[in-house]
Amino acid sequence: MSKRGDGELGARVPGTCDVVIIGGGVIGCAIAHRLAARGTKVAVVDSGQRLGLGASDAAMGGILTQTEPSCLGPLSVVIKRSRDIYPRWLEEVAAASGLTVPVLEGGDIQVALDEAEMERLESEVLPEWKNSPFQVVRLTAADARDLEPLLSDRVVGGFLLPQELALDPRVLMASLGRAVLEHPGIRVHNQAHATALRSSPGGVEVDLHDGRRLRAETAVVAAGHLSGVFLPRLREHLFPIKGVAFDLRPPGATTYPLRHHVFAEFTDGEREYFPYLVPRHDGRVAAGVTYEENVGDVTVTAEAIEEIRQGVATLMPEAATWPIGRRWAGLRPGSADHRPILGQVDDHGRIVAATGHSGLGVTLAPVTAELVTALVIGEVGAPERRLLDVCRPDRPFPPAPPVPAPPVPTPPASPPATVR
Repeated sequence: MSKRGDGELGARVPGTCDVVIIGGGVIGCAIAHRLAARGTKVAVVDSGQRLGLGASDAAMGGILTQTEPSCLGPLSVVIKRSRDIYPRWLEEVAAASGLTVPVLEGGDIQVALDEAEMERLESEVLPEWKNSPFQVVRLTAADARDLEPLLSDRVVGGFLLPQELALDPRVLMASLGRAVLEHPGIRVHNQAHATALRSSPGGVEVDLHDGRRLRAETAVVAAGHLSGVFLPRLREHLFPIKGVAFDLRPPGATTYPLRHHVFAEFTDGEREYFPYLVPRHDGRVAAGVTYEENVGDVTVTAEAIEEIRQGVATLMPEAATWPIGRRWAGLRPGSADHRPILGQVDDHGRIVAATGHSGLGVTLAPVTAELVTALVIGEVGAPERRLLDVCRPDRPFPPAPPVPAPPVPTPPASPPATVR
């Protein structure tokens, strides 16, 4: 059967497979690839013209172990498993696709730009880092600038998180997408909108926008911030998190222009900044990133670009002089406690949620694929159960963030009075 052509199929007859996956981003494709490797017949339903055009296309590409606060605490064991299997997973994907994904292995440098921030890192953050299963190295200001000479003179110190990795998510999706498209056990339905999902004791049905219906033993919902459409029991715990970023192009750079990805937090007046720089293998540097909870549009605003630019100028002044290239915005699939939601969610054990990764989708893709595959094929042992318990759909959630009020438009200035 042609893998290209949903339009070529013509007849609107029910399609049958073992597992149907709603969502073709990094999570959905990672699950499809692993299930197919176990001999499972998979259908992937994705609304994009090609796979991975949602949150995966907008990701920064850090493979995080400690930088995000949500990496710490209960999720750290899941993060550890994903980090441990990441190199092997990339090798498997590259072997299947023929496309290698370059990886930056220097780690992440988190710096403080004043003594108050250094004190916060040492007193509040460092104890949590030390309780995680990953290494952390204290840096003086001189140490930090030895590692990254372009850092600002304002840097007073920081920490190296050496086990964090970085990659280009678009390259990752090119490799993973090809592996999925070329696998004989996977049928991809591009530009297909799932409109309904139903489960019964005998299986699931997924209705598509054009009248087709897919039948399967199991459905996996990996539809990013839209997953709540198909998971009504979880809808109140899921929301989009908007992020804006852009590419910088250092003049003359043809390979990694930095040896690490670099992050900082600082306050200027009443505004908080979170500049994050992620070097790419082709000489670019991704710069970001904004964080707007429960905002569902992908408009790239001048205000967001300027916020990032100011943050970059403070963290690494020379980088702020580099030309800006592509600008983009994406919607991370957020969950109310910033941990992914993985597990069966219906009364019949036929629907599996794989969503809510809250900006950690690229980081957690390998372990998510491993755990969801174990659930689907019924091979959940004690190690898998321990990790799944951290992400179980029926855990207690805090309230989701409120939807921000729309900005109040500024009334136009009154025309000047005419003097007669």
